[in-house]
Amino acid sequence: MQNSKRTMHNLVFALCIVQCAFFIGACSIPNLEPSECVEARDSARQFYSFHFGNEMRPSAENFKARERYLTPRYFASLSAYPETVRDPFTMTTEYPRTFKLAECKAASATDIDLRVQIYWRDDTKTEQQEVQANFVKQDGKWLLDGVGSKGR
Repeated sequence: MQNSKRTMHNLVFALCIVQCAFFIGACSIPNLEPSECVEARDSARQFYSFHFGNEMRPSAENFKARERYLTPRYFASLSAYPETVRDPFTMTTEYPRTFKLAECKAASATDIDLRVQIYWRDDTKTEQQEVQANFVKQDGKWLLDGVGSKGR
């Protein structure tokens, strides 16, 4: 008799845990971003991760290494970009340490604008700046088509 009560108690306890798990899953915050933004974020994260993880100095060689992430039009425009000026992907002359993808707005099903927050950190402070990155969908891939400054 004692064993059957214990088994029943364990079964009820297990069912409560399962119900709680379903409840927590049902209460998750829905993603309210347009599907274009969700798709483009992955490409943006890949590009900026590659950019920050490699030499950021503007040069023909460094632009070539990033070509797979860029539209042909934007890549061609970088061929005339001087090597002694600011980084065209962060719009800075002092290279930041990290980035975060922020607000995204879909202009159309194949064109989005993504705010990219870039950060400089040292022992005493953290500084932030934003750039606006434009991604377009070409041949089924989201590619960077230009970057504009949002401050600093």
